[in-house]
Amino acid sequence: MTAALRDGVDEVVLLNSHAHLDHLGNNDLLSEVAGALPTRHYIPRDARPGLDSVASFSAMYRSGLPYFDYLAGLTLPPEAIAALLRRLGAPADLTGDQVADLGARMATLGLGPAVSGFIPSMVMDIVLQTYPPTFPSVETMSDYEDLGPAQEIVLGSTRWTGWTFPDDAGRPEVHVLQSGGHSAGGVVFHLPRAQFLMLADETSSVPIWSDSDPRRTEQTALRALTMLDEGAVTALCAGHRPMLPLSGDQARTALRGIIDSGAAFEKAVRSVLERFPEGLCIDELYDTLVDEAPAESIIAVLVGLQFPVFATFLKLTLLNHCKLYGYVEGLDATHRRTFALPPAA
Repeated sequence: MTAALRDGVDEVVLLNSHAHLDHLGNNDLLSEVAGALPTRHYIPRDARPGLDSVASFSAMYRSGLPYFDYLAGLTLPPEAIAALLRRLGAPADLTGDQVADLGARMATLGLGPAVSGFIPSMVMDIVLQTYPPTFPSVETMSDYEDLGPAQEIVLGSTRWTGWTFPDDAGRPEVHVLQSGGHSAGGVVFHLPRAQFLMLADETSSVPIWSDSDPRRTEQTALRALTMLDEGAVTALCAGHRPMLPLSGDQARTALRGIIDSGAAFEKAVRSVLERFPEGLCIDELYDTLVDEAPAESIIAVLVGLQFPVFATFLKLTLLNHCKLYGYVEGLDATHRRTFALPPAA
């Protein structure tokens, strides 16, 4: 199969969108596909800290420890936790009921806050032990910036910065467009002749990770909508969510959903903090949002995507949001760190 892929090919170029492991894990296929052909492999320079997944994600999880208790209010399905623990070496006959009983006893003894401090290292251990083998091929990577500074790229009435990979005739074959909303340095890919846009992970305008900037994700989605309207793009896809290649109104609906998710998240957070002008700690903000969340709201969706389903935590997202948007930090009577809405301009 790989020999057939090489027919008529002079060079194989691998373009990574960002440095999260789920997008790098099979980079070793570059050498397999290329065979004896010359290769090039690029990644955004600002994404490089993420190549050390253990260090970057552990630091991100640890950043939450001064602000909240990871376990307080977190609904952990006992059967799912039991299955996870069995995979990690617990007795094969460990049951969900036993896990639930252990959790209840820990709560009675008040051990939650102490155990919460181990969550960052525990989550990384779980990810490393349960994730399939990965081969990011760091040694073959160069930075896009090695090609030169990012240039302005005008596509219809939209303006981007990034890099252009031309074909043998010098015509643009791939535009690598800086986005940087999902994570630091992130890029998306435009194939001008195919009128196709690959959004990578720019699918949520909520700051799930500490280096997320949902404002940039919204800008990317807005520009993509304009490109659809002007014909520079007729179809798009992304790396996550059920966003297989979409076109027309389906693509517009998906892009508006990206924008609307951020607005809905901000509205939900503000609506709670407006009722508590003195501020709330993240634990209190989380509890209130979860208790009041409609079934299909953005809050309910994010609750359902938390650990152990994915290695994400809504409390960390709330912390990222409060810091990113300049909420006022303070202390309550028990010396817990709180956030309040900034004064009206």
